[in-house]
Amino acid sequence: MTMTNQHARLRLTGQLITGLVLASLGILFTLDNLNVLEARDFLRYWPAIFVVVGVSQILQARSAAGTIGGSIWILIGGVMLGERLELISNVFRFWPLLLIGIGGYVVWQAMSRREAPLGDRADRLSAIAILGGVDRRVLATSFAGGDVTAFMGGGKLDLREATMAPATEAVVDVTTVMGGFEIKVPESWNVVVDIVPFMGGYEDKTRHPADPAAPRLRLRGFVMMGGVEVRN
Repeated sequence: MTMTNQHARLRLTGQLITGLVLASLGILFTLDNLNVLEARDFLRYWPAIFVVVGVSQILQARSAAGTIGGSIWILIGGVMLGERLELISNVFRFWPLLLIGIGGYVVWQAMSRREAPLGDRADRLSAIAILGGVDRRVLATSFAGGDVTAFMGGGKLDLREATMAPATEAVVDVTTVMGGFEIKVPESWNVVVDIVPFMGGYEDKTRHPADPAAPRLRLRGFVMMGGVEVRN
């Protein structure tokens, strides 16, 4: 698939959501300055942004990692929004239920885990790190992207032995909440980072090739209280 066709399929990306939020805030504050409405009456709903982020990730998810990442954002936004609207009270007394859910998932992972191969040759990548870490070496010959999610955990993705055809693009959706990823890529790939950080950040240490037909790896998603580092 060419880069043009890949872009035509993109929907709610991190950049798009960020642009819509900034434009909405600009309109809101302008109307407030004109005494048309009170901005603070609407700013109380700001956690709804997290819900929108989560829904967009679930709609675009192609694996369990993307669905879980979107669900985490919806959970965070829903709890914060419910508290602000006084629809739920003292919800944080039930926080141990979160540990029960995470513990159950970890047990399920441990029981269904098979012996790790020397390398992952699948064209699409799916990795989840919850209260732990993942270390994945990808050997795909036609890498097509994937989903990676970290919740209070992190991981390392080694893509240096993966290959893509010239003038193609692979998209990796990244979701981190109190966690992070280190991603290594081949020097022949051009990396584009569309990650939106919230109390977190990302760092691109790659060397961009001069070849205009170089394969492109696009990293998109959201980082909350964590970080993503990509390098050669």
